Amino acid sequence: MRRFSFYLIPPLLVAVACRSGPPDDPSPRSGLAAPPVPSAMAKRLEVEIQRLEAALDGMMDEKPDVVIDTVHNRLQVWHRNRLVEEAVCATGSGKILLSDNRKSWRFNTPKGQFEIRRKVVNPIWKKPEWAFVEAGLEAPVLPWDFRRLDPVTLGRFALELGDGYEIHGNLYPNLIGRNITHGCIRLNDGDLESTFALAQNGSRVYIY
Repeated sequence: MRRFSFYLIPPLLVAVACRSGPPDDPSPRSGLAAPPVPSAMAKRLEVEIQRLEAALDGMMDEKPDVVIDTVHNRLQVWHRNRLVEEAVCATGSGKILLSDNRKSWRFNTPKGQFEIRRKVVNPIWKKPEWAFVEAGLEAPVLPWDFRRLDPVTLGRFALELGDGYEIHGNLYPNLIGRNITHGCIRLNDGDLESTFALAQNGSRVYIY
C-alpha cells in the first residue's frame, strides 16, 4: 500500500508518494518513477510562485526594524527579513541612585516593543534631576534653566523612543559593549550614523 507524505513548500502544497518498503524493496512498485511535469504546467507553477512571492514582499513593512539585545549588548537593523546592520552597543547598568531626599532611580534599559518617535540631528540633552544628584550638585528648579542643557553628551544623532529613552552617541568608546548607561542605548559614532540613516520615524524597536 502506498502512503502519501505532504510537504508544505510555500506557496504550494506538494504531495510526494513514498514507498512503503525499504530502499531495496524488490516489489515491482519500487521501480516506478514520478511522471514528468509537462513544461507548460511547470511554467504556470513558476509564474504563480513568483506572483505569490511578490505579493508577500508587498505585505512586508517598508520601514526597517531595530532589535536590541541587552544581555550581549548588540544592536541589529533588519529590513524585509534581511540583516542590514549590526553593532555593539551599551545598555542600562541596572544600578540604583539614591538622593538625600530619599528619591531613587534605577538605570535599566526598558524591555518590550517601542518605535522611533523622532530623529534628531545635533540633539541637546535636557539633564534630569538624577544627573545633578549623581554629580553631587543641586538640580536647578526651573526645567528650562540653561544648566540643564548639554549639547555634547548625546553625540551627533539621537533616535527618541519616548519617556526619555534614546539611541544616541557615546563619549567613552572603550565602554561600548557593557551595561553602563542610565537606560539609553549608546553607539559609537560610525554605528550611530549608519543606524540613524537606516531607521525611520515609526520604525519598530524590539528590546529584550
